[in-house]
Amino acid sequence: MDDRIRSVMEEVLSEVEEVWDGPMRDPARIDAILSKLKTIWMQDPDMRFGQLVYNLFWQMQDARKEGITGIDMFYVEDDSFERRLDEVIREGWQSPK
Repeated sequence: MDDRIRSVMEEVLSEVEEVWDGPMRDPARIDAILSKLKTIWMQDPDMRFGQLVYNLFWQMQDARKEGITGIDMFYVEDDSFERRLDEVIREGWQSPK
């Protein structure tokens, strides 16, 4: 990357960090979520990854938006998805067939 571009990007990032007061996501959530996904997936290992994730989101109210057919996973927060994974682990995975 061009040094001038890198410098501008670092300056912008620095300015954003100075004013950003929003939450920072805990990187530890990644291992926790992946571990829970693995636990659920191993209950139905023949399912493709995309099917598994889509079905898990399909069952979440947070992923359903009025006026949209299908689901919208984009704005579902990780903690909400992780709670859904905990429910599935506790209640058992019922793959929609």
